[in-house]
Amino acid sequence: MKKFGLISVLFIAGIVLLSGCTSSKSEPEPKGIDLPAWILNPTIEGGLASTECVVYTGDISLDKAEATAVARASLAKQIEVKVKAMDKTYQRKVKTKEGVAAGGVFESVSKQVASQYLKGSRVIKMDLIEIDGKKQWCVMVALDPSLTEKLFKNIVKESGANLDPQDESVLYEEFKAFKAGQELDAEVDKM
Repeated sequence: MKKFGLISVLFIAGIVLLSGCTSSKSEPEPKGIDLPAWILNPTIEGGLASTECVVYTGDISLDKAEATAVARASLAKQIEVKVKAMDKTYQRKVKTKEGVAAGGVFESVSKQVASQYLKGSRVIKMDLIEIDGKKQWCVMVALDPSLTEKLFKNIVKESGANLDPQDESVLYEEFKAFKAGQELDAEVDKM
């Protein structure tokens, strides 16, 4: 009986000792991503901006050209999503005023008009950044506010939509709105 009691005490002491050791070990906390804000959330007041990064090859000219092309493509995608949001707003407005909504009024002309304005986008920031232990050449391109407004006005003009100034103002705000940014994020997540 003494032997059984001694074994039980040793067994319980071993469990307590082992559980004490495991609870004192803590998992190393994962490092947060420490990237500049212009990479994580590219913005320009009243305009459109996009940041993209490419693997650094050591050839800055090549890396800059590639990152710029990818960022401009991303800017084009932003415009496309913003125009889709504009179409939705316009269709809701037409439904409430006239009872029937038209198809994608702005979307059909947006690509040809946007491509003209994307040529006016400029690199406004670039840097060599380490991401996940790898060097990346990052470029931020932007379409300044005056070009953004001209782009919007040309999309409306080329679409042939007959808007009163108040409706145009609402659609312009929608074009620049946070909601369009959320829809962009949803579209990107689908890719």
